[in-house]
Amino acid sequence: MDNLENYTKEFSRAVRETKECRDFQKAARVYAADSAAQKLMDDFQMAQQELAILREGNFSGQVEAQEKYNLLLEQVRNNTPINDLAEARKKMAAMVGELALAISNDIGFPFTLPPKKGCGCSG
Repeated sequence: MDNLENYTKEFSRAVRETKECRDFQKAARVYAADSAAQKLMDDFQMAQQELAILREGNFSGQVEAQEKYNLLLEQVRNNTPINDLAEARKKMAAMVGELALAISNDIGFPFTLPPKKGCGCSG
């Protein structure tokens, strides 16, 4: 097991050195240092939740909540730190997914179970 732990540390170091990981870490630092971007994201998520609750309960105020959500969504779409972090996270997740698939294929044991038939998840 010690050998496997050493290989895991080596593998983790190699992952940290990838462009995807470095870009993600940089984007995360920039976002963490931007309190306005964090507040915007918090406000957007609250508006998203409020709109979902109003819709689910068929409560009044949906039009106003939708307008607020749309306004904040546009601001989020135009916020560089938020978008850079989202893009970097997406690329990092794709890389990790590819690595997991490669390891799964190499050892002949899936890390995740395939979707059940009939779930509507595949063609």
